[in-house]
Amino acid sequence: MNESNYESAILIKAARAAAEAFLAELDRAAGAPPGEAAEGQAGVGDPVEYDPLHDEPPFPRDVGRSATSRQRQMATITYLGAIGRLNAEEGRGASSKEITEFAKKAGYLGGNAVNGWNSRPGSPRAVEIVDGARFLNDEALTSIKKDAAKLGIKLVGEFATVPKPE
Repeated sequence: MNESNYESAILIKAARAAAEAFLAELDRAAGAPPGEAAEGQAGVGDPVEYDPLHDEPPFPRDVGRSATSRQRQMATITYLGAIGRLNAEEGRGASSKEITEFAKKAGYLGGNAVNGWNSRPGSPRAVEIVDGARFLNDEALTSIKKDAAKLGIKLVGEFATVPKPE
């Protein structure tokens, strides 16, 4: 190998290492869960316990266009998780005022920003409206549990979904 190719290889290796360190720092700053290890690596810390109804989100959440997938997952867990927790804790659906509060906590501007989560006739979505009250559906609960596990979060408290007809 001539000297020029050798120097290029060293520069490429150094640039790759710098880029990987830069991306790792961006993930850390964007709220990557502490102690998260790459697949197959040891050292994953204990899950962070989180009650979406009562606790502040443990990691940054963002619903904007430039948000990372982790930030969007945290926002989803915060918003939908609060609905499921309220459904279980109080045995009722969330009111529109509570939906607005949950949406803001998750990083949305308000209740209108989350209308897309609501089901419409013939189009199931994450939130079912029954007699004007909002309930989490089964698929959404399964989804937020998976997202929480990916982020290293242990959801605490009971969760309930839309009441089943008897």
